Amino acid sequence: MGTRTISSQIALPMLEVAPSVVHEAKIREAYVNDGVTPISARVALELKYASLLTPTNEFNRKIVSYQANKNARLHNWLKYKEGFSAQLVETLISKFGIQQGQKILEPFAGSATTLLVASGLGIDALGIELLPVCHLAWEAKSNYRRYDLAELRQALTWLQQTPAECSDKKFPHLVITDSAFPSGQEEKLMWYAEQFAAQPFSELTKLLLQLVLMSVLEDISYTRKDGQYLRWDSRSEKAQQRDAKRLEKNKPPYKRFDKGKILDVTEALIRALSEVIRDIESLKQDAPTGQQELIAGTVLEVLPTLEADQFDAIITSPPYCNRYDYTRTYALELAFLGVGEDDLRNLRQELLSCTVENRPKITRLQDYYSSIDRSDDFRKVMGIINSNQPLQEIFTALRAREEKGELNNAGVVRMVEGYFTELAFTIFEMCRVCRSGAQLAVVNDNVRYGGEMIPVDLLMTDLAESFGFQAETVYVLPQRKGNSSQQMGKYGREANRKSIVIWRKP
Repeated sequence: MGTRTISSQIALPMLEVAPSVVHEAKIREAYVNDGVTPISARVALELKYASLLTPTNEFNRKIVSYQANKNARLHNWLKYKEGFSAQLVETLISKFGIQQGQKILEPFAGSATTLLVASGLGIDALGIELLPVCHLAWEAKSNYRRYDLAELRQALTWLQQTPAECSDKKFPHLVITDSAFPSGQEEKLMWYAEQFAAQPFSELTKLLLQLVLMSVLEDISYTRKDGQYLRWDSRSEKAQQRDAKRLEKNKPPYKRFDKGKILDVTEALIRALSEVIRDIESLKQDAPTGQQELIAGTVLEVLPTLEADQFDAIITSPPYCNRYDYTRTYALELAFLGVGEDDLRNLRQELLSCTVENRPKITRLQDYYSSIDRSDDFRKVMGIINSNQPLQEIFTALRAREEKGELNNAGVVRMVEGYFTELAFTIFEMCRVCRSGAQLAVVNDNVRYGGEMIPVDLLMTDLAESFGFQAETVYVLPQRKGNSSQQMGKYGREANRKSIVIWRKP
């Protein structure tokens, strides 16, 4: 692979702004380690795609995350921190020139931002999502034109004027959520759930009220979503018991955490429903809608069943390879929806492998492709994975780090191998279902484990080109995220590149 000439503004991992011509030695410096593992294939990968790396001020970390949705009407009805913003979707749809009559795919739909934006623009869209939390959000938000405002105002008045009581019914806790609420909160929450179900409201209004109830769970609890897990306020019984056990072992307590004011259930519900009503009042009721659908299931089994050559664009952000466990961060919401312990463990395994608890899915994928009479495609994808030198170099490097005891969890190797294997099958299927000329935008973060830099954006791009896509641009965001918490202590806040990759199907 030869060195490409690149612009003076190209950003590389762990480097300041590059000079007009980046030599292999300079790129090698960005990946340099202690010499235990090879880096040549990753250096060659950077050289291969260096000309595509394009710093941009048009996109930033705010709009490629939930931050820009915090004050966005409709989209802020549920705090789904792993989603991207409506502003990003609108910008990409405009860039791609997608019009009414065309169709968008969102394979990792999350809280359905892409589908909702498409709806407002009259563009057809199809999403795939596994988590039931997101399906409730979609059902409630997608019906915003159909709600009876008078009935919603009636529900708000009832909330404001009716003193809360306590239910004998218990919140359906999971082990991870036990003691999440201050005294009295849980009993009032369950009373409201019973009352909303019993009121003479339409089924549509009851659906929305269920979303409102679910949306306040974090606000009224001792918990805060913190990426890899639920973070517990030091005032909680769970945190106090945890610290007591540490003190018994002559260990210091955990660093104190105070999430601030914990809202009363009634206060939280009134605030949330008031905001929803204001949004519905201000949203365009006569906007074109197109046709949108959200399919429940894992992308690994839904995508292969879709008809080929039907989508004009894909806008998505798969789970990052960063150990974030959605089944833990959304445990309160999942428990609220009746997800039990066995269901939770099954959901965790169905997700794209991004936690150290995920088990390999290769045998399952092989059996599945055989069941749909596509074994040749399975072998093709596996052949490309096994022959991809940068990917295999990373797998080998991580195994070496594990043997040296330099990974803080033995599951990291299995997770990374599973992540890129499953992502490869997803990219292959995305190419199959896209029409000629379709454009794709994929948001992702680069990561680092055991000191090994993993250029997720370029690995995805390399796989995409192997499957038939043409790489057009890799937008590099100006604010680059620091190391994960697993890496911070040893390697400091080394910046990892965050990118939006753009591909086209010829």
